[in-house]
Amino acid sequence: MHIHINTTHSHIQPYGVMIIMSFLVGAVGMYILNKRKGVQKRIALYMLLLLPVMSLFCAVMLTYITSGGKSYGLSSVGGLVGVYAAVITMGLISPSRNDLPVMAETATVMLPLMYSVSKIGCFLAGCCHGFDYDGIFAVEYSGRNAHECPAFPVQASETLTFLIIFLIGVILYTKKKRYAVQVIFITSASAKCALDFLRASHEGIILSLTQIFCIILAFIGIVWLILKMKKANA
Repeated sequence: MHIHINTTHSHIQPYGVMIIMSFLVGAVGMYILNKRKGVQKRIALYMLLLLPVMSLFCAVMLTYITSGGKSYGLSSVGGLVGVYAAVITMGLISPSRNDLPVMAETATVMLPLMYSVSKIGCFLAGCCHGFDYDGIFAVEYSGRNAHECPAFPVQASETLTFLIIFLIGVILYTKKKRYAVQVIFITSASAKCALDFLRASHEGIILSLTQIFCIILAFIGIVWLILKMKKANA
């Protein structure tokens, strides 16, 4: 069974719509969690407004820099950097020292959902598609971004994977499991690294730049987890 998608859209572009939706659900989710965790309403509201701006800026700039100034596009890793840059900015502005770690935690919880929603846009647009594949659920693209061969549904796989990570993560976080945030961070970075092997663009290379970034992020997450465990046992 194949999935057929026409990538020619005359009026509403699904990619742009889903990117906007990803920022909307992420920002609103963070606002709700921040308020529940005691972050001042004013700081939580400013964070809601700053997050999409910094995330979009960093997402575009990382693509521009890594391409040597030859192309623009939205980098998921750049978007992540922008989210945490917004967290640090608002944490430094906030009069409460507790707000920064709280906002860092809520951002980590919401990022898998943001990524999951954004990948729906990629799936419908036909960008960053999977390797050539003719099995069950193979995707056949026609129209503007038509492909010669059916492709593995890597974007749909990412959407499902990160939705599961979010659902499990938010349950653990709301139940106040001690290492929930660190586990979400490490799992997300590892999943992104693994799923990148399924992209057509990965053919002929050992590790993509995105995978290298993800390995670094996973290492940071492991260090974060170890430090938290040592602090808990002290």
